[in-house]
Amino acid sequence: MINNKKYKGSLSLDWINKDQSLYYEIDEKEGKGIRPVWVSKNDIRVAEPRILKFIKDYGDKASENMLIRGDNLLVLRSLVEMFKSRTEKGKVKCIYIDPPFNTGNAFKYYDDNLQHSEWLTMMRDRLFLLRRLLRNDGVIFVQINNEELYYLRILLDEVFGRKNFLQVVTIESATTASYRAINLCPVTVSEYILIYAKEKNKFSGNVVYVKDNYSDDYGSYIENLEKENDKWKIVSLDELIYKQNKLKNWRAAKEKWGTNWKEIRTQLKADFALQNSDRIVSLNTLQKPSVAIQSIIEKSKIKRNKVFKFERKNGEPIYTYNGRTLAFYKSKIRNINGKETPSKILTNIWNDISYLGIGPEGGVTFLNGKKPEALIKRIIELSTNKDDLVFDSFAGSGTTGAVAQKMDRRWIMVEIGEQAEKLIISRLQRVAHGKDQSGISENVNWKGGNGFKYYKLGDSVIYEKNMNWKMKAEEMAEAVFLHFQYKLEKSDLEKDEIYLGKHRSTPYHFALSFATRDTKIITEKQYENIIKYLDKEKRFKHLTIFTNIPVAVSPDVIDDRVLVEKIPAKILREYNLL
Repeated sequence: MINNKKYKGSLSLDWINKDQSLYYEIDEKEGKGIRPVWVSKNDIRVAEPRILKFIKDYGDKASENMLIRGDNLLVLRSLVEMFKSRTEKGKVKCIYIDPPFNTGNAFKYYDDNLQHSEWLTMMRDRLFLLRRLLRNDGVIFVQINNEELYYLRILLDEVFGRKNFLQVVTIESATTASYRAINLCPVTVSEYILIYAKEKNKFSGNVVYVKDNYSDDYGSYIENLEKENDKWKIVSLDELIYKQNKLKNWRAAKEKWGTNWKEIRTQLKADFALQNSDRIVSLNTLQKPSVAIQSIIEKSKIKRNKVFKFERKNGEPIYTYNGRTLAFYKSKIRNINGKETPSKILTNIWNDISYLGIGPEGGVTFLNGKKPEALIKRIIELSTNKDDLVFDSFAGSGTTGAVAQKMDRRWIMVEIGEQAEKLIISRLQRVAHGKDQSGISENVNWKGGNGFKYYKLGDSVIYEKNMNWKMKAEEMAEAVFLHFQYKLEKSDLEKDEIYLGKHRSTPYHFALSFATRDTKIITEKQYENIIKYLDKEKRFKHLTIFTNIPVAVSPDVIDDRVLVEKIPAKILREYNLL
């Protein structure tokens, strides 16, 4: 017997400095992190939520779509705080990320050459925050190659829980066209997508069908479908094709069509079956039929060449013929990308999405990192519905946002690199204006619409253990509020450089930010005016004043509902800097 007390904990992945985080200096010109340094997880440089500075609207000004340029770790810290007050519907339904693969190659826009422990830390910290952005019924798709696949699986088990694993998909992402003799054999042509739910018992995806080839299993034809089922005459589709082509049999077909006669026959059958799908059937052996159905199957074995019908209360009737059941080809026909075609349910092997020829998609060039729009379309189809929110924190060339917009989903993308401005903005403008007719545009009948807002990650509110006086007063107030779960609100107090914030989740709780480099005090009169202003709003129960200056108020004027917090000390304590 196993002693359960002896074996505590769960399987986990270990690596150097796992208990720390990585801080990167940002190369503004190249738009990427350089010279990573190990720091405490609570170091302000990696843990501080910062404001997102609005830069410009593109397209519809009412659009909620967001493109954010900045270090995605800090952007995620900020979004986590901002999302705390959102309803479930307002949170993220689907995350797709295509992080650096840690292959040792240097790409134009990415330095994809991280030490293994650094890569694991980088991924762990971001996955932890990404999970917090998801709805309870949300799902994440992480694309990776075989270099880090197995480590990533264990890492995702730790962050999301092994019980929330959904699937691993194998994608045929390359061909052997560029194969060289010096490469290893077998040749690698695959990438992988790991799929995890936030809470598996709450996740419900959509059933997706993909194009399938005609199967010879559907080799029978009902000549007289218009009659009652017991009068149906079922003939061989092969014989029907021979007859239509004035051929006696397969030997005559071989003689007329040559060595490829079977392929020609199959194509003729496929074309005919598609046009007559309601009359084409497959004769199947039903697995584990009920007693009632088995009895009619046995009956059809005795009374040969006659079709029997079994009516069901919930579902299509079952037809039997010579001890077999009929499966109609029409049940396989679906509209895929605007075309009626035989289909099959999607599996975890995706070899039908070509990576060849995707260079022109979106009108942008992004070597070694671009993903087909068809791939992102499939992911969004699997996991979301109209108006759901899709998120990508490694935006690259902006494919995720482009596809999400074309599919009437909302989106947020984060990109640290210069391609945010050089590639993504122009690409998404073309999408909004309907000028981008590449990728999935024709399949979804995209004519344009919507838009997005462009933001940049703001500076730290702290500089050399003091307030960052380079920031505007309003920006500083917003940053202070973000640290303590308040949201900046417009008010009449701003004329005195006093900014009002409303708590993101606790009703009737407010904050004030009053920071200045000049030697001033908050006077008793100012204090009383603030209280009167909030009381007038009839929603004031608690107020925190964040300020770097004294509050000169006599004891008899102090309101029990008011708490004064000194900044920057309050913030510095949050990061163990005092």
